[in-house]
Amino acid sequence: MSADIKPMQSSSSRQLATLVVLAVLVVLAGFSLWSGLESLRWGWRFDQGKSWMAEHDPEKAFPLLDRCARDNTSSAEAAFLAGRAARMTQRLAVARQWLDQARGRGWAPTAVELEQALLGLQGGAIEPYLAFVEKCLEVDQPDRPRILEVLTIFAYQRLDLPTARAHAQAWTDTEPDNSASWAWLGTIDSRQKNTSKAIESFRKAIELAPDSVNALEGLALALRKARQPEEALALARKLESLAPARPGLDRLIGATLAELGRTDEALKVLQTALATYPDDNETRVELARLYLAAARSAEARKVLEPVLVRAPFDREALDSMANALEQLGERNEADKMRTRLESVRRDLKLADGYMSDIGKDPRAVAPRLALAELLWKNGMPGEAARWAESVLVLDKSNATALVLLERVRSR
Repeated sequence: MSADIKPMQSSSSRQLATLVVLAVLVVLAGFSLWSGLESLRWGWRFDQGKSWMAEHDPEKAFPLLDRCARDNTSSAEAAFLAGRAARMTQRLAVARQWLDQARGRGWAPTAVELEQALLGLQGGAIEPYLAFVEKCLEVDQPDRPRILEVLTIFAYQRLDLPTARAHAQAWTDTEPDNSASWAWLGTIDSRQKNTSKAIESFRKAIELAPDSVNALEGLALALRKARQPEEALALARKLESLAPARPGLDRLIGATLAELGRTDEALKVLQTALATYPDDNETRVELARLYLAAARSAEARKVLEPVLVRAPFDREALDSMANALEQLGERNEADKMRTRLESVRRDLKLADGYMSDIGKDPRAVAPRLALAELLWKNGMPGEAARWAESVLVLDKSNATALVLLERVRSR
């Protein structure tokens, strides 16, 4: 009897062992399949992220590249591209972390160094990044469009419009399929009062990206200047569906409605805009114009007073205030306001001359200093400081620029 039991036990043991082996094989196969699928998913995310970057859409690319860099801690390329996408979408702290990771994972040190320099400029630091980045433009390299993009925005934010335009033009030449490059060129041309060129650039930007909010808004504003309010309003309405909470949109709609003679609608829209953004000088000026047209001069004056405190250089506010005072019978005060307006116009003409000189020679110090002093005199310390700082980029020990900056900081 016992002899029969032993073969049965042996057979059961073999069956159990077989089952265990099969179970292990199934687990291993499942793990292998899962790993393979996860690898495929990672590859898809990474390829899609790179594709969005190639299509100039870092906002869509960032979540994918960020996850790829986290999921694969050995991929230097994923960390580098996640850092670049983060920088381009203003996630500066995240960009700094991923670029450090990219260096640690072995990505090309020269590429990381350049990306970190661009990050420094975006953060507002001039030294030591600006000179290094400009030097990188002197050699042919694939990252040239990214350099030009950052330099365009950096110069524009510092009101160095001639330099900004030169970089923007080079950016469109280097990357003509990028809607953002054309939108920035249009923005700078518009700021320099070259409305026809601005319209051309914005139309090109929209041709490349029909739902570009920046390009649509820029074109609408340029068309207003060109006295084409019908198309401007149509673009503003499209913007309303794409970005209903965008600052300045109500002002744009209200102003174009006013230009089309739809005064009651315009008043309601601009009053709502002012309630939402009480510190928006442009909304106040647009609303004041409507009040003046309706002979509501006291309301116009009240709306304009804060503007002239914040922006004493604002010609449109000065002109509207002079008209309001005239309507109120305060002729002496109106004359003083017009005298002040003429002084501002003369200074702006001088400013245009200095800007022209800078355009001819971007490294010229004298017109930058003169422009900084002029802006300081007219109550614009922030702009004056930026021009003084631009002098110090060219001449680190310039005494006049240092004194002006000290005056601004101690104000």
